[in-house]
Amino acid sequence: MTGKRQLSETEKQKVLEQHERRCFVDGEPIPEEEPIEFHHIKPFSSGGPTSLDNIAPVCKRHHRTIGTMSLQEYRDKIELSRFFEGGESKFLDDLIRHKKGQCGERLNYEIKEGHISLYYGDSKHDFPLYACPTTKWGYFYGTLPVKYLGNDRELQPRPLREPNLWKLYRHFQINTQISPSICRIDDNGTLVLFDGQHKAAAQIWAGRLMIECKIYLNPDKRLLKETNLDAHGPYRQMSFYSHELMQKYADIFGEDWIEYMDTAGEKSESGFYNFLFHAKQKTWAQAKNEIALAMYKEIVDDEANKLSRYLSEKHRGRKQPLTFARLKKTFFQHMLVSPPLEDEFESDNDFRKDERCNLVKLMTIIAEEGLEGKWAPERADAAHKKAERIFSAGAIRAWVILLRDATNIHLKHYTDEERDRFFYRVIQDEEFKYFRRFVNKIFDHKIWDDPDPSGEIAARLSKDDATTAKSLFDEKELTVQWVLGT
Repeated sequence: MTGKRQLSETEKQKVLEQHERRCFVDGEPIPEEEPIEFHHIKPFSSGGPTSLDNIAPVCKRHHRTIGTMSLQEYRDKIELSRFFEGGESKFLDDLIRHKKGQCGERLNYEIKEGHISLYYGDSKHDFPLYACPTTKWGYFYGTLPVKYLGNDRELQPRPLREPNLWKLYRHFQINTQISPSICRIDDNGTLVLFDGQHKAAAQIWAGRLMIECKIYLNPDKRLLKETNLDAHGPYRQMSFYSHELMQKYADIFGEDWIEYMDTAGEKSESGFYNFLFHAKQKTWAQAKNEIALAMYKEIVDDEANKLSRYLSEKHRGRKQPLTFARLKKTFFQHMLVSPPLEDEFESDNDFRKDERCNLVKLMTIIAEEGLEGKWAPERADAAHKKAERIFSAGAIRAWVILLRDATNIHLKHYTDEERDRFFYRVIQDEEFKYFRRFVNKIFDHKIWDDPDPSGEIAARLSKDDATTAKSLFDEKELTVQWVLGT
């Protein structure tokens, strides 16, 4: 068959006999009452043959959503999504075990002058040895069975990322491998891969049994680690830390983030902001909002943030005192530096990680002092009613500003820039003891214990603006000076 054509009924029956009326994509039976579609396993447009061996049945649902992918690609994509389900980090070891059942098998070898002999597959395989002119480390190039590969957790701590893996999987369907993955043989004779994890994983996912590698023999692990960190740091625009810290950014921004990180030059929020505007035709407001939301998500999803336990979006089982929108109007608006910043990621001036950690610590203190053991809508006792007043819409908007101002004075921040960036710095744990005192002082004020029978105080606290509650604070002498005890 040299051209694309329709299958005859006889040929359709032969295909069905081979595949037992099961959808090639997920292996599920196709009901008798449902029409059967037929599709190329390897696409005709990419050189796939029109022989019956390259045609398989597929259910109507999958045939309508397959797009331009081949059946094999579509099946692999669905399996890949399932592999990454659950949110747990996945590494090369996990992928090899998933696809091959075993990994990291010990490699038997012997070194003789000028070459190395590897023993696998019941035979000996010889490779010439080379020496690095700088370090004198020996190394060789080889295409080796997947079962001998493992992930080098010492030198390569990053997990796999589904978007990167899928992008490379499709790339290797039509392109050759330009450079090998890089490994070392550890003290146990295991071949551990520390560079090119996604490259190797993508090919293994596509069915490769052998992987092209450059393998070092007995390198200095400390020096090799430093070299590898440099290769993934200033010389590759994105360090190991950035990859881990901003993995969620890629999940939020998708291909936009990946494309930006592949561009040349230094990387910063401002750079990404301009990339979204110029390359992706986002408005300035959209670009700024996307970056801000990524920051907020980091804070809310931080496991150490106890205040997140009281968000209605995260815990819908009962009435909660906070919403994501309220956090945006309070903590995020008044305690974070508004993006985009010019500071280069990973530079000495980049304190986003510290800012996030500082705010998470403060929010946890607030949860411990104002909500834990107190917020109980099912009980609705005096302690709960007090917590309701403290975290009512206007009240929280006012006392967050009050707490910020007290903190700034305590930290001796006098300039506008210092006050605007009061958490955008390293803050010692000792200071948080003072912050806890300020929180307790605010929450212990008599304003929360006097509900006012007329209802005026409660109404002024619940009105969703800071000005109304602030005027009440001033009347009741809940001020920065009172919080600081001056």
